Amino acid sequence: MGIERRIMIGQHFVCGFEGTGMDDSFIEAVRRYKIGNVILFSRNIASKEQLYKLCFDIQELVQHECGHPALITIDQEGGMVTRLSGDCTNVPSAMAIAATGDEKSAFDAGLLTATELRALGVNVDFAPCLDVNSNPDNPVIGVRSYGDRSEVVSSYGLSMIDGLQSGGVMAVAKHFPGHGDTHLDSHVALPVVEGTKEELAMHLAPFRSAVAGGVMGIMTSHILFPQLEKNNVPATMSRSIITDFLRSELGFKGLIFSDCMEMDAIAKHYGTVKGAVAALKAGVDLVCISHHVCLGCEAVEAVEAALDAGVLSEADLKQSTHNILMAKSMLAEEQRPPLSVVDCPEHRAMNQKLHRQSLTLVQDVPFALGDNPCFVGPKCFRATNVSSDEEALVFAPYMAALLGGSSIVTDENPGNEEIERVGGQTSSSSSVVCATYNGHLHPGQVQLVNSLAKKKPVLCIALRNPYDLALLDARIRSIAAYAYTKPVLAALAKYVQEPFPLEGRLTVSLGGSHA
Repeated sequence: MGIERRIMIGQHFVCGFEGTGMDDSFIEAVRRYKIGNVILFSRNIASKEQLYKLCFDIQELVQHECGHPALITIDQEGGMVTRLSGDCTNVPSAMAIAATGDEKSAFDAGLLTATELRALGVNVDFAPCLDVNSNPDNPVIGVRSYGDRSEVVSSYGLSMIDGLQSGGVMAVAKHFPGHGDTHLDSHVALPVVEGTKEELAMHLAPFRSAVAGGVMGIMTSHILFPQLEKNNVPATMSRSIITDFLRSELGFKGLIFSDCMEMDAIAKHYGTVKGAVAALKAGVDLVCISHHVCLGCEAVEAVEAALDAGVLSEADLKQSTHNILMAKSMLAEEQRPPLSVVDCPEHRAMNQKLHRQSLTLVQDVPFALGDNPCFVGPKCFRATNVSSDEEALVFAPYMAALLGGSSIVTDENPGNEEIERVGGQTSSSSSVVCATYNGHLHPGQVQLVNSLAKKKPVLCIALRNPYDLALLDARIRSIAAYAYTKPVLAALAKYVQEPFPLEGRLTVSLGGSHA
């Protein structure tokens, strides 16, 4: 196989590796299979200095072996889906940003994020989510969406895109044509969304806006849309959806990325390698194989075979390669800020302001902390495979250490025995400050909070989706905080200590009525 052809094929793959440095298998994959692009996760990042060196090493290797710079990609959305280490600035989630009520917040968050990513050496951000979270029980999107109305998602999403791309980073809007109306997580299942283009118009609207607004990248979803694609393949593998609709009808000229082809929606139903070939045939430019680079190598060989057999069009692939290299050239011309901008005082101050502005008072009931509060809540369990949950950060002891009082760490879905036990343990407390974490999907959390409110003043904080708060007793003061992260807990601690007016507003309907 000619080296030039393999270099061309390698440009279409985005692969990952374990650890904070490239391992031998990944280096060999770049050398032999010419894998031209990389995806980074929390597992690859220990500190800003280490990440800076890692990105330098990646570029040096890929440039030497492939003759072109790498796209170094990351999921840096904000909130619970962040990959950067604690010595970088991690902005609030999409729903929290929209809760500020100011579209400029999204631009600021995007520009801040891009400035730091660019300084570190990352040039592509798989953000923002343009999914309209119309299904409150959606297990994978939730606070990653700006809201449940397409006009809110469009306006804030476009501002975030403008901020990222003004900072010299390619924004990649996801998950086309929309992951907001699913009740399954495509990391572990294959969701189906019924509906014609007309019926799906609300979910498609933000992507239409992004295309018109000049977004450089779009990521596909692993979801079946039977009204858009008759052949029982997900959007990622559908030529009707990718080429006929996204390219031709919507007029998108940028790069199309697949979501990770190792997710169960693809791996279990179609196979990662076969799925990768099918995605390229459908019109996807770059296929993500995030975890096992050996599958990336197999996929390169499968693409070579598909080209030889005429299953894949060589002319189409060459045009796609040309588009990738053009984008790489544009990104390479962007100025790189100094590493000193990462988590600089200005960024820290802006981030604190964004977090504070996002806190949303949902139920305004008098509450006083008193001299002996008890803080109660679950650990930060993994709500979805895409989260970067801070396992060392636990709400109850963290808040008690800052504010005094006692703490109780609960199960993620407390049963009757635990609810009764916690009631006894808080009997001498002046008040209870509770946290829920997707309590609408783990009803024991809500039962516990409502039980405590029968005997004590209770403040409840939703540390992920705000839908939990619709299920609370009317006696409970409640706040939507949108993420279980250190900046969120720091903002909450300041509020609990010396309450200030909460400016945030909900961008989703809670639907249910208070208990």
